[in-house]
Formats: sequence, structure tokens, C-alpha cells
Amino acid sequence: MEYAVTPEGAVSKPADPETATAQAVIRERREGLHRRLLNGASGSEVVSSFTDLVDAVLIGRYRNVVRRQGTEAAVGMQHCCLVAVGGYGRRELAPYSDIDIMVLYHARGEKVVSSLSAQVFHHLWDLGFQVGHSVRSIQDCFTVAEGDLSSRTALMESRFLAGSAAVFQEFQRRFFRRMLGRRTESFVKDKVGERNREYAKFGETIYLLEPNIKKTKGGLRDIHLLQWVGMARYQAATVQELANRGLLAHQDYLALVEAREFLWRVRALLHLEAGRAQEILTFEEQVRLAELYGFQNQPHLLAVEQFMQQYYQHTTGIYDRCVRFVDRSRRVSWWNGLATWWPSQLHDGYFRVSGGRLTIPADKLVQVLDDPEVLLRLFRLAQEQHLIIEGLALEEIHRHMESVSDEVFRTPEVNRMFRQILSGPDSVAETLELMHQVRILEKLVPAFARVRGLMQFNQYHKYTVDEHSLLAVREVERLGKGPGLFGQVYREIRHKDLLHLALLLHDVGKGLPEDHSEVGKVIAQGMAERLDLDMQEGHALEFLVHYHLLMSHVAFRRDPFDEKVILTFARAVGTPEILRKLFLLTAADIAAVGPDTLTKWKEALLTELYCRTLPEVSGGRESVGTSADVKRIATEVANLLPGFSSDGREADRNQGEWNLDWIERQLKQFSLRYLSGTTPERIAAHLQAVSRLESGSPIVESTFNQEWNVCEYTLVTLDDIRPGLFMNVTGVLAAKGLQVLDAQITTREDGIVVDTFYVCDPDFTGPPPAERLDSVGRTIRSVLRGETSVSDLMQGSRRVTFGRQLPLNQDPTEVQIDNETSDNFTIIDVFAHDRQGLLYVMARSLFNLGVSVHAARIATRLDQVVDVFYVTGSNGSKIEDSSACEEIRRTLQVDVDGFLTTGSR
Repeated sequence: MEYAVTPEGAVSKPADPETATAQAVIRERREGLHRRLLNGASGSEVVSSFTDLVDAVLIGRYRNVVRRQGTEAAVGMQHCCLVAVGGYGRRELAPYSDIDIMVLYHARGEKVVSSLSAQVFHHLWDLGFQVGHSVRSIQDCFTVAEGDLSSRTALMESRFLAGSAAVFQEFQRRFFRRMLGRRTESFVKDKVGERNREYAKFGETIYLLEPNIKKTKGGLRDIHLLQWVGMARYQAATVQELANRGLLAHQDYLALVEAREFLWRVRALLHLEAGRAQEILTFEEQVRLAELYGFQNQPHLLAVEQFMQQYYQHTTGIYDRCVRFVDRSRRVSWWNGLATWWPSQLHDGYFRVSGGRLTIPADKLVQVLDDPEVLLRLFRLAQEQHLIIEGLALEEIHRHMESVSDEVFRTPEVNRMFRQILSGPDSVAETLELMHQVRILEKLVPAFARVRGLMQFNQYHKYTVDEHSLLAVREVERLGKGPGLFGQVYREIRHKDLLHLALLLHDVGKGLPEDHSEVGKVIAQGMAERLDLDMQEGHALEFLVHYHLLMSHVAFRRDPFDEKVILTFARAVGTPEILRKLFLLTAADIAAVGPDTLTKWKEALLTELYCRTLPEVSGGRESVGTSADVKRIATEVANLLPGFSSDGREADRNQGEWNLDWIERQLKQFSLRYLSGTTPERIAAHLQAVSRLESGSPIVESTFNQEWNVCEYTLVTLDDIRPGLFMNVTGVLAAKGLQVLDAQITTREDGIVVDTFYVCDPDFTGPPPAERLDSVGRTIRSVLRGETSVSDLMQGSRRVTFGRQLPLNQDPTEVQIDNETSDNFTIIDVFAHDRQGLLYVMARSLFNLGVSVHAARIATRLDQVVDVFYVTGSNGSKIEDSSACEEIRRTLQVDVDGFLTTGSR
């Protein structure tokens, strides 16, 4: 038996025959629509069919209600009508869309309208629809429209369903005369502001990983905005009517209809699969729809990436066309209108400037479009003088580019102008983005056309390849304006055009079978030839694109205090100028991946590598670790210690006294890595801990590094307290939910251990409270003294993982053994998906294998974490025996896979 459903979702009385019949019809129609969609039906067919169904249900119900009334009530209902508003008024109902309806009445229908509306609305609720309903007189409509922009917009899209046509016609005539007319400009302004607020709420970028197909930038709502503006400004309610009247170019009309059809079909599939109004294109749905649309995985490009590239191309087109249409629909000011009668002088013989806007006079348009060098001059002028290029001119350029070969842009004059744009000094990214929007950029950089809207289906990259590349240029300009080292280095770079071009090209090799860096190298060589770069410039561009990942690899996964690492990196880079460019390129590339990806910690690691490499490539390298260096550091540290004695006598440290000889003896037992990478303030704190160290009583020094935005935990102890110090400390940190970024392990000849762990505490956005730092330190000491165990801590500290994961099989765990990079250590790289406790599992495996960890560093590679260990064997030397290396590799792989599969520690 069918049951009616109330608005609150509670089951009520059994459904009456009319309702039961309608429920069955709606259910069967939705099932039929789903089958038709799966068999290739269009989105417009589904939208039209479902809207017709709801029309039939409502009109039939309205007429049944009227027929059942007595004579007096029936007379009153002759002054009422049923009206579809909003999306229903536009005839754009998806299978589970809300139904927005209004009962409109004249004064003479006031007595019966409550009964009429109740019987209509309750019927819709009984059928399970989500209903947006209202009962209004004509005057009520004016009142609500005056005070609420959304209501005014919905009423603009009213569509007559049933009842008194005369009442509806009177409403429409009076509404449009009163509510628009002279108010058009303010309406357009308000709607644009409203849409901008939606962008802020639903995503400022078109390229969201999981977009809302209705309200995200480039979604269906942008087509609605275009239609609302068209209705208000030109009294043309649809894109077809705008095109028929010449207000929308035919090419734009066709593109908008195709994009709308794509989104309508995707939206219908989402609704029918979910059985509700599902508007989010989730990761799971992207994979499902990619298969449904017939895309297949390729070695270099996933099916879902191909599907989403099509999605982004449609939404980008919607947004660009909407912006241009709205822009030229704005009424020009009186002063700007007057300027058209007394036009300003031509700039460069082709362009006019008025009110901060740059345009092409009609009599010059053909000349400009047919001359690529003059066309680029338009963008250069806008860049230099911070002008806005008029939307109509951009539309003409965009349409013209569809029929132009990139070969016509291969001239010395075009090359010269393009390099000027790339050189700046300001608004380089903004200008390139505009050129990309109108398809000029791909005429200059043909490889850029292929990556337009190319998605990278991983959680590391937040943007498509083209947007990421353009954003990287924007980021390097931002870094260049800063006061720190990035800004200083940017200002030192002589040929900034090569840096900006390298950022444009660094990822354009993606989406092809080969390694994208190798493909990028070939593309860079082609661009060097195309732009007629000299040999030195061509080499620089090729190197920056080919090796754009080199500096991040060395900075985040290798020890910059290893002499061989620095020498190898310096030889690869070669010159200070290329080092500067690579430094900025690397930082901008990371910053353009997504919000907050260029952390202070990563900045510090890049800066450290840059500063250590610059003297090497400049020929001014000085040796570090000499006696003079130790004396200098000892003096700096001594001045920070309380009770420092400079009279040469042996100080009594039990009384808080220190002298320089003791400090120097202590420093000589530390490694170069420690002396060069630790601040005097931290060395002083560590030496104080060393001075009060007792057997069996480990000391943990904890502090928050404000500059790097990380916590530092330094363990100072004797090496006989407990085996597996690194393993146990990483276990405590994992149990506390801390993410280890770097670890430096120092065991001195006198048996004193000074191990420093740099960690991120995700529970706090800034400095954690002192109690948090102390709690971690106490727990480390407790574990090392045997008072508690890591396994007990782990059992009581399992955390819920927040955030959505991509619905793809994880990349396999990979373990690499590197015996080439360092002379003193074997380097182990472990690539695996991150999980709380993973580092502890690897540390335990290495401990059980008899391997000593001297340093650890944690980086990322797409959706995997990369744990890097500098290790030696039990004899304190590199592990060069191939069978031993294979055993380490195999054991780590098995242990990590087992942990990731079962979660067992």
C-alpha cells in the first residue's frame, strides 16, 4: 500500500487513489528516464520530459481541486492561477529538483486561495517532492520582489500553469514595468554581486576537485546569470532568443548549448543514481561517469582525467562567455557615452583608451585581428598601463583564433612582443591568463592547447595543468614582491622572461606516455628554436623545464650538509643565474599546487639548499668545520649561557658556570651537519642538557620554531639507556598524532646521544601550548625508561582520518636503495601511502635488521609520502653488500604493505 509523505518526512495516512497513482507514475517515469539516459538519451530530453510530467501532475491536481469546489468557491478560484517559478519556471527540472510554485490571486480570490493552495501543496508533499511554495497577491509579489533579490529573480522566470490566464498576464505586465525598467543596471550589479558571493562559498576556481555542477564557477548558475541579465537588459529570456536577436554570437550560442547539455545530462545521472538531488560531482561519480561516457584508461591518462578535462573545458567556456556577456551588457556611464562622440587619440595607431578600458575601434578591428604582432601589442599595452581590455574586443579575438593557424604567429616581431610580455615587470600572469582565455597563448605555445583543462587525478594537485602553470607564474610574481630571500633573488634575476616561460612549460609534458620532464625538455627545445633564443638562453630554458623537480628532490629528500650531495647538485646547476631561477621556479611550483603547500618548513629547506649551493657555483666556497669555525660558534654559544666564565679556569657546571674550553671540546664531538644546521640558541640549550645528564635519566628539550612553524623535540641521553632510540621516539610521536618532518641523529664518541626531531602538530595551527610540548617530552622519557610501551600508546591513540580519499587503487609501495649519492651513508627511500604509525613501523623494521638510522626526512610524491633514511650497518659503514641491501628492501616492503593492509603494528 502506498503512503503519503509529509514535508517533515514522517509517514502519515495511507495515500488516496489519486496520490497512489501519481506516485507510481513518477517512480516509473524516473526509472524510465534512467534507462533512457544509460542508453544515450540527452540531458535536454530528460529535463524536458520530467518538467512535462510535473506540469501534468500539477495541472491535473489543480483542475481536480477546482472541480470539487462548490459554486461560490469555484467562482473565487476563477481569480487565481498556478505559476511555476525559478528553475521550474525555466523548464529545467532535473529528476529530483525542488519544485518552486506559487499560487497567484487577485483580490476577489482571497477567500478561497488558502484552501486551494493547501490542497495543491499537500498533494506535492504526499508525492515526495521538495516544494518551495508561496501564496501571493499581485501586490504581494511587488513587495517581496522589492526586498529580496532572489525572489525578484524567481518571479522574473514565472510560467503560467493553470487557472486564470488573465490574472497571470496582468501580473507579468505590471511586474516587468515596475520591477525592471530603470532599475536594470542596479539589478545586474546586484546579481553579479550575488554570484560572486556564491563563488566564495562554493569555490573560487572552476577547477575544484569535486565541483558543484550547479553553483561552482562555470556551472549551470552562470548560464542562469547570463539569461537573467539578458532578460533584464534586452527582454530576451533564453540563450536562443539572445542569439536570434544578434545579442549573442552564434558560436557562443552553440558552445553554451553544448555545455549546458553536457551539464544537464551529468546532473540527471547524478540525481538518478543517488535517488535525490545530488549536485556534487564526487570522486566516485567522476570514475563512474567516465566509464559510462566510454572513456578508457590509457598508460598516460586515466579515463576519469579525460572525462574531467571535457567537464572543465565546458565549464571554462561557460564562465568566460558569461563574464564577457555581462560585462558588455553593463550600461556605460554618461561620461563614457559622451567619449564615444569625442573619441580619444589612437594608441599605437590602433587602440583607444577610455575610462581605464582599452578597446579596438570598429574600423581597425580587421587590421588588428589579421596582424598577430599588433594583436600582442594590445595585451602589452593593457599590461603596461594596467588597463582592462573591453569584453567585446576579447570576444572578437576569441572567435577569430578558432580559424587562425599558430604558424602565423611565428615571426620575429611576435617573438619580441611575447618576450616583452613575459618580462613584465608587472601583471605577467594576469596578461598570460587573459591570452589563454581567448586562445592566443596556445598559438604562441602550441603545447599549451593540449593541457587545457587537463585534470591530475590525485589529492596532491588541486588544479588542472594549465591553471597550475599559470598560477605558478602568478606565485613567482608574488614571491618576487616579498621582502625575504625569494624577493631578493627574484630582483637579482636578469632574464625574468625565461623564468616565467619555464614556469609555463614545466608541466606541459603531462598527459603523454613518456615522463613529463623528458617531454617538457623536447618542448622547451622547440620553444627555444621558435623564439630564436641564443645558445645560453636555450640551455637555461631547457634545463629549468627538464630538471624542474631537481631542487625539491634534493632539498626535501637529501642531506644538504653531505658534501657529495652539494657538489653533485652544484655541478648539475652550473651557474648562479640558473640556481636563482631554479630556486624561484621550485618555490612557485610548490605554491601553485594548492593552498598552504609552500609551508615555512619547505621554504626553510629550499633556502638552506640554495644558500649552501650558491658559494659552490659562484667560486666563493669556504670550508666549514675548521678550528676557527668551532671557536666562532663556541663564542656565540658561550654568550648565551648563564654564568659563562671567560677567565680560563675550569668552570663548575654544577654551579651553573661555563668556560670556552669546555664548550669547544663539546662542539668538536658533534657532526658538521649539527654545527651548521643548529642555531646557537639551540646548541646552548642542548649543552645545558648535556651538562646535567645522568645515567638512566633522559632529557627532552622541546620548543616551537616560530620561523619554520614546526615543533622541535631534542632527546639528550646516554646511548646505553635502551636499544632502538629512533624507533621508540618515532613511536611516541606517532601515538601523539605528530607528523615527523625531519630527524637528525647524533651519537657522540663519548656515548652521548643528541637526537632532534622536527615535527608538525596538526592539532594546532600555531604554537602548541606549553603543556602539549611537556606532555610529549614526558611520554618519550617514560617509554625510554621502560615505564610504558609504544604498543600500549598506539592502542589508545587511534585517530579518525578526515578528508575524502580518491576512489582509485593506491600506488604500490616502493623501496629504493641509493649507494651513489653519499660517500658515508646508504640512503633508503620508501614510497608509500601515509598512515598514522607508518614511520614507526619502518623504524622498527630497520632496528630489527640491525640498521642504524643517522638521519630521516619525510617528503611527498603526489599521493604518497616519501620516508628517506640515511643509514649504516652494524659496523658503522655503508651497506654495500647487494644481498644485504636486497634483504632490507624486501623486509621493508613486506612490513609496510602488511601494515597498510591490516593496520597491525
